[in-house]
This record gives sequence, C-alpha cells and structure tokens, in this order.
Amino acid sequence: MKLVKYIYLVLFLLFVIGFASCKKTTLQTQIEDEKTLLAKYIDKFHNGASPTASGLYYFSTKEGTGAAITDTNYVKVFYRGYLIENNDTMGIQDGYEFDTSGYYEPFGFTVGSTSVITGWNEAIKLMKVGGVAKWIIPSKIGYSGTATGTIPAYSTLVFYVTVQRVYRTSDTFRTIQKVPKFILN
Repeated sequence: MKLVKYIYLVLFLLFVIGFASCKKTTLQTQIEDEKTLLAKYIDKFHNGASPTASGLYYFSTKEGTGAAITDTNYVKVFYRGYLIENNDTMGIQDGYEFDTSGYYEPFGFTVGSTSVITGWNEAIKLMKVGGVAKWIIPSKIGYSGTATGTIPAYSTLVFYVTVQRVYRTSDTFRTIQKVPKFILN
C-alpha cells in the first residue's frame, strides 16, 4: 500500500515538473515579442521590405555624395535612436527615444571598430557624406540578450542617421604632407 502511494506521489511530481517546464521562460517570451513587434513595425511602415542577410533593414531618405564609407574611416553622424512600441492608443510606432547625438556636435566613431554595435558598422557602409537614412537593427546585430541602459534585452532599435563628415586615411596623409617642412624638423 505504501509503495502504491509512493508511486502515485512520484508520478504526480513528474507530471507537475513536466507541466511547469512547458511554460515559456522570460527569455523565450522576450525573443518572441521582439519578432512580433518587428514584423508589425515593418508591415505598418515598410510593407514588403526585405532585410539584409544579417537582418538589418536600411531605408535611404537622401542619398549622399562622394565615395562609399569603408572600414577604418572615421565618421561623424547625427542620430536619434528609438525602441519600437505597441500601445492601445497609437498602435505600433517609434516609441521611447533612448539615445541621441543632440543637435550641435555629431557622434564620431571609427568604422569597423567595436565602439559601436554590429548593425551600425554594417549600415554606415551603405551611406555617403550628407546621406540620411533609417536603420532598423534587430537585437542579433544590436545588444542581443544584454540589457543596456534603458534598452531592454532583445530589443529592435530604430535609428534615424545623417552622415555629417567622413575622414579617410588618405585625408590624414594629405594633411600631413601640407605641413611646412620646418614644423616637421
């Protein structure tokens, strides 16, 4: 009799553990929520758009001029960064502005460096000086599962970017060549 009760108890515990393990984890929920928000955002604002192989969505609103931006170029950009939001009143939209370069001094970085997220290094190389674009960067080329400041883990980021200036390695070399000889001695 005790053995039967023990067997029932073990079976009951296995059932409870099995049922509890079917519940989605917070991580799984965050990943699914990101996919849902991104799909709704693309459907609303860029219906039919396709991402690059990495998942980046790139939309140029003004073409720039000059040569393409490449690794090792130092660029200065003005930008605004938003999280995607879905609420009952407005629906899917650009939500919380989590970061901005401001209006007076552009943000500078070396292309190809680890000072910016992977999505930035990919998207900036699609632009030229004076170009204006919208970048939609999914978490896999953003901050992934890491919460950063006010950005939750597994968040798609929306950036509006204007390339202000591009400094190329050859520009620096030309500047050094123009320095008077007596200064170099």
